[in-house]
Amino acid sequence: MASGWVAEELDEAQVADGESYHRALYHDGDLRRPVGWHRDSVGHLLDLAIPHITDGALVVDYGSGTGGSAIELLRVLDERGISIELILVDPLISWFAKARNLLGHRDDVHFELSISQDESGKTVFRELDEMLAGRKADVIISSSTLHLIPESALGDLANQFAGSLVSGGVFVWDSGDVESGMRPPDAACLHDPYRSVRENLRDDESRQAMLAEMREEDAVRAERRVDRIFPVPFTIDVIVEALTNAGFTSEISSQIVNFSNDDAARFILVPRLAEIAAPLIEGEERSSAIRESVGYVLSQMREAGTASDIGYRSHWLYGLHAIPRLK
Repeated sequence: MASGWVAEELDEAQVADGESYHRALYHDGDLRRPVGWHRDSVGHLLDLAIPHITDGALVVDYGSGTGGSAIELLRVLDERGISIELILVDPLISWFAKARNLLGHRDDVHFELSISQDESGKTVFRELDEMLAGRKADVIISSSTLHLIPESALGDLANQFAGSLVSGGVFVWDSGDVESGMRPPDAACLHDPYRSVRENLRDDESRQAMLAEMREEDAVRAERRVDRIFPVPFTIDVIVEALTNAGFTSEISSQIVNFSNDDAARFILVPRLAEIAAPLIEGEERSSAIRESVGYVLSQMREAGTASDIGYRSHWLYGLHAIPRLK
């Protein structure tokens, strides 16, 4: 059995949220059938990371979510007969509980919830060194997570990664929602459609009527929270600078990942992400408004040349960063 954090007393909404995101990564939740965008985006990440993983390595998956990247990593390593110790790290209980459900049967997996409460009861992020109990990892991977880290926190996180790797260790990440001059004109950032859906629904009459019934300060707070679900992307220079300052060398690559129309709708209807339509009531009212808006946004992207009849093209960046070996 896996060790570490275990979810306790999840409510129905949390269970549904984790299951929904898992099904956004795997057709009908079947681990043998990853959806195309998940398979293709993680595939290149693993191509970069696996040459640095040897038998007995300690590997950290930072921002594991429902375990999608870990599942694909372990699939490849199992096929090659490579045994590792894998530590999964994530702050979101609903998604992380699903990862525990999927991978909890394995003895080589350990779970660390990356949030805790300080003495005042405030939620804080735990340091990676604490979660590793002072041990050093050989490889840290992070899939579709860095774009969610506040720009102001990237420097500290880069230092945590550097301090938690062995000499010669590597940090490998991917993200479809970081801007760069490498992005071709016929491709979008991963979350561009969903930011457009947010804007498209911002003035929805039903939404505005519900907001008007709230206290003004509560409505403003609610809108700010919704805007944080898909933040405006920062540039690759911000990430590279933070990692360079922490002592890493850097190699950046990219690829286009196709996102089908069905996958785009399935992704944004994950309950936590569908909050972009709040305060529209959860259920068919919210889902219908989102589906209609997704269809409109994708039609606009087709006119702009970043989508086709079957889906849109997302531009993913990949970073391979190493801590120089001590001489």
